[in-house]
Amino acid sequence: MKLKICFQLEDSDQNIEVEAEPGEKLTQVASRAGVTIQQTCGGSPSCTDCKIKVLENAESAFAPMQFDEQALLGNVFFITKERLACQAIVTDSSKIFVPNPKKIHNSLKRK
Repeated sequence: MKLKICFQLEDSDQNIEVEAEPGEKLTQVASRAGVTIQQTCGGSPSCTDCKIKVLENAESAFAPMQFDEQALLGNVFFITKERLACQAIVTDSSKIFVPNPKKIHNSLKRK
């Protein structure tokens, strides 16, 4: 069963739509679509650089959070709809907001 993931890129009018298979990690789907999602931990999860916002179908688009992801993001998913792309396992079609990687990188340099 093919699902559709639409990536809405910050600072761009461009939306990129790609097919996904259930069980794929969102970072894999993004990579195949040519979408850059900031990531420094290599999917371990130990950072929050790959934080994305689920714009559509937030409750069913991805498998429930596991402990490591919830420990990093806290218990605010139901308010923010943010997930870690490296941990988000696709279960349904969705639309995703992807922050500009340069903004994330620049904010880290200032700290």
